[in-house]
Amino acid sequence: MGAVLLMKLRSILTMLAAAAAVLAIALRVPSIAEPLGIDQSLWASAVRGMARHQLLYRDVWEQRPPGIYFTYLAGFRIFGWTPAAVAWMDILASGVTTLLLFAIVRRLSDLTTGAIAAALYAVLTMPGWLYRHDGFLERSVCETFIVVCVAVAAWCAVEWRTVVSLSLCDTRGRLPGWAYASAAGVGFFGGAAVAFKPNAGLYLPAILLWMWFYRPPSMVVPEAMRVLVVALFAAAIPPVLTLVWLWRLDLLADARVAVLDFNRFYVSQGLTIKGYAVDFSKAIWLRMKTDPLWLAGGIGSVAVVWQFLRQRAIDAFAGLAVCWGGAAALVIVVNGARLFNTYFIQAFAPLVVLATWLIVERARASIPARFISVATAALMLTLLLQRHYVTRVYEWAQADIGVMRGTLDRTSYLDRFGGYGNNRGYSARANEELANYIRNHTTPDDRIYLFGINGAGVYFLSDRLTAHRFLRVNFFVPSEFPNPAFTLDAVVADLAVRPARYLIFEQLHSSSEMGRMVDALQSRGEITRLLGAYRFETTIEDFSLFRLTEPVVPKSR
Repeated sequence: MGAVLLMKLRSILTMLAAAAAVLAIALRVPSIAEPLGIDQSLWASAVRGMARHQLLYRDVWEQRPPGIYFTYLAGFRIFGWTPAAVAWMDILASGVTTLLLFAIVRRLSDLTTGAIAAALYAVLTMPGWLYRHDGFLERSVCETFIVVCVAVAAWCAVEWRTVVSLSLCDTRGRLPGWAYASAAGVGFFGGAAVAFKPNAGLYLPAILLWMWFYRPPSMVVPEAMRVLVVALFAAAIPPVLTLVWLWRLDLLADARVAVLDFNRFYVSQGLTIKGYAVDFSKAIWLRMKTDPLWLAGGIGSVAVVWQFLRQRAIDAFAGLAVCWGGAAALVIVVNGARLFNTYFIQAFAPLVVLATWLIVERARASIPARFISVATAALMLTLLLQRHYVTRVYEWAQADIGVMRGTLDRTSYLDRFGGYGNNRGYSARANEELANYIRNHTTPDDRIYLFGINGAGVYFLSDRLTAHRFLRVNFFVPSEFPNPAFTLDAVVADLAVRPARYLIFEQLHSSSEMGRMVDALQSRGEITRLLGAYRFETTIEDFSLFRLTEPVVPKSR
């Protein structure tokens, strides 16, 4: 009788967890009404140019590897060339990651535990809960898709272990084909993550390390080595295909400057070991005090160490969380001195695995472990209540639904994203007004150029091509990167040869050296001479528009 009751309770818990996961993903859907964030608008403008036959790194320049542009291009072609496509990609990535975590944890434990893991991820990574402005600045970034790639690799690794454990080697001591296919999946998706950021290559060794340590005892070393070789060969496929694509378009040299040279320069800026160690520890401690997953992850880490000290071993469930989470921490560190929220996105999936192990799997071991599990769950719930989880998620969903139904004025709605005329930089309302003005005062063949950062989405929103490859002014102001093409003089010279129909100057209202230099651009001699062929036309919030007074006829140098 007791066993039957326990089975019913587990079934109910499984259904509740599954329902919570589905509801949390569904509540993200209204975010399709929201505008593009700063980085998202940049990538959208780049791929809009690519769709109109401009070349990445040569005609539209940004320092990320091609992966994010391939993804955005596919997303816009599937969901349409609107800002909603970026939200749909983020929702899809969240849903896929949720399913993958369910599949991974189910293999490592059971159905109920897998459902709990899925619920924890879907519920506790709600953008409206984690970030300001419903997370529109953290949506569909490189880390979003790196998480998906690594989660697929981890699922393949878990499947490989299951297949190997249940299978017998053939007469030559070799594993069945599905085991090799799973290993190839680990490598392929580990390699795919590198197409988004080179430092994501740290995940593959971590997953392979887990496979090595948790392989069946009966597996001989030569066979295990063959599996690793298969994974490594498969890992080379995505980077090689990317390089071939760049080579066919004669873009290898341009890509090297962007992805390798510029990123090395970018990461090294302002980086000191001591300063970074302090900043990183503060960032982790802040998250442990305010985020249930980071809190559970911290407690889970202590529990893993305790298990290792007592048993001189860590079970496969916790081991995966340690390998995956350790790699995520290293990737965050390698990103450099700037600890943006987006860098920490990739830690949520392994934190969920660790939290699920602590709250569910380890709780079955003993009464003290059960007490720690209950206490951890209670602390997580307390954080959710203290920081008004339901209110924050509901308010953003209500606003999104209101603007889609027409019950909330769109202008007022856009003002929620940066305000308007408040000297604060980004303004979704100003960006939309600028794009509408440009679209109404130009033809599709006209080119424009923005000396700015926050308004880089104007190319996408107005469907006009950039007159110069640098989509952001901070790529060449100040001129610190040691390359003669990355200077204001070089950009002005290019624009003099191939003039834009409109030149747009954005006031950044930033106290940084770069911000002050950008705000003072119109007083620079190079710019004054360039504007000799233009007339001032209008101001839209922080944007000053100058229109070319002569026909656009490219000059020869």
